[in-house]
Amino acid sequence: MIDHSQDPKQAREVYDTYWESTEDSYPHYPTIRHRKRCIVNEIRKFLRQADGDTSIFDFGCGEASLLTSIQHTFSILPENLAGNDISALAVKRAQEKIPEGTFFHSAFPETSQTYSIIICSEVIEHTTEYAKILQWIFHHLSANGLLILTTQSGRIHASDRYTHHTQHFKKPTLDALLRKIGFTIQSSSLWGWPFFTMQKYLTNLNFDHIRDQYLEGSISSRKKIVFDTAYAAYKLHDLIPFGPQIYITAKK
Repeated sequence: MIDHSQDPKQAREVYDTYWESTEDSYPHYPTIRHRKRCIVNEIRKFLRQADGDTSIFDFGCGEASLLTSIQHTFSILPENLAGNDISALAVKRAQEKIPEGTFFHSAFPETSQTYSIIICSEVIEHTTEYAKILQWIFHHLSANGLLILTTQSGRIHASDRYTHHTQHFKKPTLDALLRKIGFTIQSSSLWGWPFFTMQKYLTNLNFDHIRDQYLEGSISSRKKIVFDTAYAAYKLHDLIPFGPQIYITAKK
């Protein structure tokens, strides 16, 4: 996750603290697992038509749990994996997980490399510089390369303030911005009603308790049961094109 809007040093410290508090539990969050599932499905579709080696960049990669899953699922060469984050701790963890990968401790990496696929998952809601991010991605995609974008719609809840969201998006407005930059949209949809929508409202009731018992700290058997149950229930959302989660794929 990246927040370019505040003082850079302060932003880095905020996200170092976030990853230190949540690293163990984060990959088990039901919404994280569903985003990963959807992203992996889109990569699978892309790879059916791809020629040669595929390179993947994760913009706002965090501790690279997503890239690690992608590497294992598709046997992507580790040297073809890359990402960036403003959290030094997250980048350190990412490099430990994928030593041959290329990871930038930077908001906007300076590189001439282009990539077959660029993922930007749960990033642009954290910064008012979201258009600059999407432009960076467009310029660093290979010809016919694929952008996989996920972000949030609707109101900003307590759980969103916890992770420092600066704005949420209306899907038609975001679609129009992508087209203006030069992308051709392949798919654009909403996801997350009713259970994920309900979750966001319920966290407002006693967010401090939710944060302490579920979001932060190590993964426990109790937490894993709760997360696994929610993950199974949330599969219903695939049948209902409505909710606070935006999924977009687009090509250059």
